[in-house]
Amino acid sequence: METLSDQLILFFGSTLVLFFWRPASSLIHILALLAAIIFLCLCSYCNLECQRLWQLPAPCRLLLTGMWISLAGLSLAHPAFGCFLPLLFYGLAVSLRHVGVLALIPLPFLSFLGEPKPLPWAVLLLFLPAWVFAGKTAKLLELERELRLLRDSSTEYQLLLQQKNKNLIEKQDHEIHIATLKERNRIAREIHDNVGHMLSRSILQSGALAAINQQENMRKPLMDLTATLSLAMDSVRESVHGLRDDSIDLESAISELAAGIRGYQASLTYDMGRFVPAPVKYCFISIVKEALSNTARHSNATEVSIVLREHPSLYQLTVKDNGTDAAKKNGAGLTIANLENPGMGIANMRERVKNLNGIFSISTEGGFQIFVSIPREPQS
Repeated sequence: METLSDQLILFFGSTLVLFFWRPASSLIHILALLAAIIFLCLCSYCNLECQRLWQLPAPCRLLLTGMWISLAGLSLAHPAFGCFLPLLFYGLAVSLRHVGVLALIPLPFLSFLGEPKPLPWAVLLLFLPAWVFAGKTAKLLELERELRLLRDSSTEYQLLLQQKNKNLIEKQDHEIHIATLKERNRIAREIHDNVGHMLSRSILQSGALAAINQQENMRKPLMDLTATLSLAMDSVRESVHGLRDDSIDLESAISELAAGIRGYQASLTYDMGRFVPAPVKYCFISIVKEALSNTARHSNATEVSIVLREHPSLYQLTVKDNGTDAAKKNGAGLTIANLENPGMGIANMRERVKNLNGIFSISTEGGFQIFVSIPREPQS
């Protein structure tokens, strides 16, 4: 918008010079005006943001240079076109931003040879506002570019900061979750080691008292005491198992198993929710443990990948190595022709998955792979 207003001011000033030179309208006036309008339109199209000439694409540079040469040539061909030389001077000053454009000063005198002397000076006088407008526009556009760059950098930094804050919150939540699970595990262990042992001793003591008791009126109270202690023991056992099941973090457990296999490049992809049913946790942990053990004992693999994913209707586990001897022997030490009669490790994994109504499959193409899919229980 700034460049358009500058060019319109120079265009109207040049038009006044044109009609001052020849007050009566003629065909040459119309041709000069059309040439000036076309020049303004094409120059704005080629360099709408007033960039430096060498920053423009090659087609724009060629077209812009051609327009400058054309207007300069027309000004030498007829003085009517020379009235619009301030537009040429402005375009060169904006695009080149160099004092070398002052070499254009003699051009009005060459265009108005044989014409009254005030005409070239009037055109030359318009060069001054054209130079001022060009400098002002160049500085303004440079400030606008810096502002856009600063705004983009600020937005990018803000987005990066938001992402870091989000990651930090997620990390804190994960650490809190792990700390909670560890505390549950500690409580379960304390109950098992202390309360459970004391209840076991109390049950034994009450049983011993009932066995040596000779008083008939004490027999029933001692039996009731033993039953109550046994019931308390069962309740404590259930609570301990419940706490222990909830205290297992599947991702941490699988990560420890992957880190514990030496001499292999193990990768883990974990994409599951925080709350996974305990039977699924135990199933996946035992399968990964058995698969990694078989890989270490029977495979010549160098890489092992473990992928756990949670889908809307199922839990999925994939354990794969890049062993090259899979065509002769799979990860459990059995031949491919004898997959129907697997070893104890494969049989145990298959049985665990079957108990959860899941799917267990083995692939030996490009390495040994175990694939497990367990359906999710519908949410109540």
